[in-house]
Amino acid sequence: FFSHLLTMSPWLAMLLLVDLCAAVEERNPHHNTVEHHSLIGPFISEWWQGGVPHWDFGASAVITDKYVRVAPDKQSRTGWLWNDQANHLTQWEALLSFRIHSRRNPGADGLALWYVETPSKYDPNNKGSQPNLWGNNVDFKGLGIIFDTYDNDGQRDNPVVSVIYGAGDPNQKWDIENDLNAQAKMRCVYEFRNTPKHSQVKARIVYADKTLRIFLSTAEDEKETYCGQVENLEMPTGYYFGITASTGHLADNHDVYGFVVTAAPEAIKQEDQKIYGDVAPHRVANPDAPQQTGGPHVGRLL
Repeated sequence: FFSHLLTMSPWLAMLLLVDLCAAVEERNPHHNTVEHHSLIGPFISEWWQGGVPHWDFGASAVITDKYVRVAPDKQSRTGWLWNDQANHLTQWEALLSFRIHSRRNPGADGLALWYVETPSKYDPNNKGSQPNLWGNNVDFKGLGIIFDTYDNDGQRDNPVVSVIYGAGDPNQKWDIENDLNAQAKMRCVYEFRNTPKHSQVKARIVYADKTLRIFLSTAEDEKETYCGQVENLEMPTGYYFGITASTGHLADNHDVYGFVVTAAPEAIKQEDQKIYGDVAPHRVANPDAPQQTGGPHVGRLL
């Protein structure tokens, strides 16, 4: 390949090299990717023998090679994905790639990204009520970023992204009928439902200096859309990242293609020390090598 570059014009050779580097960069995580908090495919061809490393999944969640269908286009379904490593980073950035879609209109209910003290792992085979906060319990303690697809209050302001903060109160009443209007710390309207088939929604969440900022984009966008921010936000360490989704009388497919957490290299080293001690983690993308995996998987592999 490189011998052919010598016979090309300098500009063409440069463009080909840029494309090649971009492709390599896409396949290989950056050095500042926090792998034990990230969900990176392919999910079955790389990891099927031991599940998905560092993640547990259950209820209606189904793992495919290219994405996780957290909740399907069927009525009254709930699914979840929870990271099994507590986060010790004080500043971080996360990129969630997803697609919510169906052939019917309207759809419901939506997807949520969580950062909470205690993960909620609903098991439909056990007795107990189904979580009704986009797949999580109402008494969660921590942060929730809700990608709400259904316009409950008829104000024509959905799909909408809402940020909520829970104090762990079992008596908490969430005003879902009014789309959390009065309770959300921040809201922004963005058309993230029924994007084209090969166009995922990218939600970039940045937490630094006690401020949470959210940016949104799709393949059709020339640049990111600034969704908004929440200031003076205390995000404790020791909490867990998670993704949930739910449907009701109306339904959509809720597919997650990836969740990548990044941080400064020095911060990653410090967190590795807390998790692994003096033994540095040996991370390989090899299905034949021993892998650190999550707990029992209640969901299904396809």
